[in-house]
Amino acid sequence: MTIGEILSKAATNTLLGMGIVFAVLILISGIIYLFKYIPTGEGAAAAAKTPAAAKPSVKTEEDAGDDLQLIAVITAAIMASKGMTSGAEPGECPYIVRTIKRRK
Repeated sequence: MTIGEILSKAATNTLLGMGIVFAVLILISGIIYLFKYIPTGEGAAAAAKTPAAAKPSVKTEEDAGDDLQLIAVITAAIMASKGMTSGAEPGECPYIVRTIKRRK
């Protein structure tokens, strides 16, 4: 086998492999596109047709309490994974939890 034949086979294999990959990606893209035609039930279909702006998102005090509990649990899990004691003084904790506010 000459070098030209080896390079020819290598180029053929490369193009064949890349062609198959792109064909599968296009097939997956088509399948994902068709997902919007799959019925999910009457309630979900009606909810999907109403615009999201029509549903105001109002946080209650109960939701804020749930967020604080979630922050506490996540912080405790991080501290436990790092081997820190839970009885540490508030100033000894190296983690600072800040609120993030979304800007328009």
